[in-house]
Amino acid sequence: MSKAVNQHWVPQFYLREFSTPETMESDTPQAWIFSKRDQDGEEKLTSIRNICAKRYLYSPKEISGSRSWYTDDRLQEIESLLAPTWRAVAHDMVDLSWEPIRKGLALFIATTHVRHPDNVKLVKSIHRKLVESADALPKRPDGTPDVDRIILGGVEHKVDTSNWHSYTEWNDDDHHRFFVETIRSESAYLANMLLKKRWSVVVTEESHFITSDRPVALQHQTQQKFGVGTPDVIVSFPLSPTRILIMDDRHEEQENQYYSVKAKDVGAFNYSIWREGSRFMVTGRPVLEVLAQITGWAEREGFA
Repeated sequence: MSKAVNQHWVPQFYLREFSTPETMESDTPQAWIFSKRDQDGEEKLTSIRNICAKRYLYSPKEISGSRSWYTDDRLQEIESLLAPTWRAVAHDMVDLSWEPIRKGLALFIATTHVRHPDNVKLVKSIHRKLVESADALPKRPDGTPDVDRIILGGVEHKVDTSNWHSYTEWNDDDHHRFFVETIRSESAYLANMLLKKRWSVVVTEESHFITSDRPVALQHQTQQKFGVGTPDVIVSFPLSPTRILIMDDRHEEQENQYYSVKAKDVGAFNYSIWREGSRFMVTGRPVLEVLAQITGWAEREGFA
């Protein structure tokens, strides 16, 4: 079978839910996208095939020069498991405590979080900082950092510097391979953290909610730097234009509940989705209508 060169970091079966009503059931569903960047211009109606996709995103070049399709194949397997049940998840009130649904959703959301192409930039940034920090350390006769262990989060880790020189010379292909490896290594770990949270769903009667090019959003009320495992971090994920999954640590509250939200309060949720997105929103609704809801909510709450 031929391999997909244009690889989506947000799957098409998911994006279909946010396509326009008149194209949703067609072979070529379309959605509106609207960018935060002025240089991207006005909103644009486009096929979901063109949204959140990049060539060879999960198929890095091996040292031999050939492409590795392993990670893309595994991501396709996860999507194939979720796609048949997504209509129920997106529109019904499924039992969130049912283990197959809960574990499948947790893994899907975890992979969606770590597979975002912004993480390639993060890999490069971390690599640069590590190399710069190590340069300030004492050196062994072979020029490698004179360190054999570090402490992270109170845990001691051994350090192997035998490949240090090659590590300092990493190029774009090396960074790409490492990014793809982190998808495999981190997804299950993050999924387990999500499973420990309290799950609930915010519901609207009509199709109001948007999504974005980075639909997994993390928020914390008191800390500026945080991750999925930070205590009291709130993780949200739009399931469809009528459903948003909320995962938090408020275990004193009842779990696996569905809460209705009024249309006048939708702007707060869409503002959060828009703010936490990387570059653009995705919606099947007219963009001006979405923006009007957001600004209307902001004006009522005194933010505008």
